[in-house]
Amino acid sequence: MPRRRAAAMVVGAGLLFVVGTSVQAGWLLVLASILLGAALVGLLLPRRMVRGLQVERRSPSEASQGDDVLVEVIVANRGRGVKLGLEVEDTHVANARVSVPPLAPGERVVIGTVRRAARRGLQEDTPVRIRSAAPFGVAESRRRLEVPGRTLVLPALVRLPSTPLVDASPTPEHAIHSAPRRGTGPEYLGIREYRVGDSMRHVHWPSTARHGQVMVREFEQEHTRRLAIVVDTLADAGEEETPLDTACSVAASVAFSALGRGHGVRLLAAREGSVDALMRAEPPHLLEWLAELPAFGGLALAQMLPELGARLRGVQTVLLAVPTWRANAGLPDAVAAVQAVAPRVAAALIEAHGFPADRRAPVMSEREADRLAEGLLARGVAVYRVRAKEDLAACLARPTVLAS
Repeated sequence: MPRRRAAAMVVGAGLLFVVGTSVQAGWLLVLASILLGAALVGLLLPRRMVRGLQVERRSPSEASQGDDVLVEVIVANRGRGVKLGLEVEDTHVANARVSVPPLAPGERVVIGTVRRAARRGLQEDTPVRIRSAAPFGVAESRRRLEVPGRTLVLPALVRLPSTPLVDASPTPEHAIHSAPRRGTGPEYLGIREYRVGDSMRHVHWPSTARHGQVMVREFEQEHTRRLAIVVDTLADAGEEETPLDTACSVAASVAFSALGRGHGVRLLAAREGSVDALMRAEPPHLLEWLAELPAFGGLALAQMLPELGARLRGVQTVLLAVPTWRANAGLPDAVAAVQAVAPRVAAALIEAHGFPADRRAPVMSEREADRLAEGLLARGVAVYRVRAKEDLAACLARPTVLAS
């Protein structure tokens, strides 16, 4: 691709030739020839500079969003002739542009770059672009190479010291029954006669001696409180730290907090027009599932919620991680389908108007987001406002209060 410098050199050569011919100055004609020759050589050589190159990449298989990641680019000269003026642009994990020193035939160079993993998701077989304008900067030649490599960027995980929506998660009467049930939990229930299949570890020897037959200890059934997190994948916007990335970070952080408190966790989201679920969400599968969750899942949250009945069986708390897209304006009415199944519903509203805009994802204004929050609060939904650039732990520690 010729640059402006090429035109300037050709025009300069032409002027020197005209002046040299007019004044019969041979040295001007020599300068014109040199300038024209340099322009022609500068147009042809950059193509040779980007040929015969081999590029490899070394990067970690996993990283977390927001972390600094070391990515190494290895450039080798497999062709003939010295390669000059090379510049490599690599978008793996994050965009990086590096200059390559002159490479003799057979030489290779390893260039390490530290990049911030700004986006959640799978980075796989990212192309590399090589360019050179050597030797005179007259023209630039570019080449694109497919470089294999795989890095899964996991959603940012934030430690939540205080999470009301998890700590206050109730164990409803209809879920645990009003009377204790026999099982294998830690609570002692009583003593009964031995039955086939009972563990000998539970034999109560004093009662066995007193009754003249084997007696065993009986325990109350153990109950696990369950939390379901629904991630809205309707749309996304921006190049880094997008609303969907933030929703996945909310889901991951709350899920880890719940797991640490002994709760069971389920994850649900729309994917390719249908509901996808991770029914037993445990690390590291939980983070991988969220990392690979694509945008534009094909279902608005209002369409998705009525379909979740069977998947929410036994769940005590449902958390909706939902950006404030305009398509979610009807969420207060749709949430009734979830409230009919789960006793407690909460919503983490990711305020999309604070993120870069995208025509494919119309966002609510701040006033519209306020009305959505008020509508959910009026329905008995606990609301947490999550704003761009704010501390996530602080946002999830303070529920919104309905204005009087």
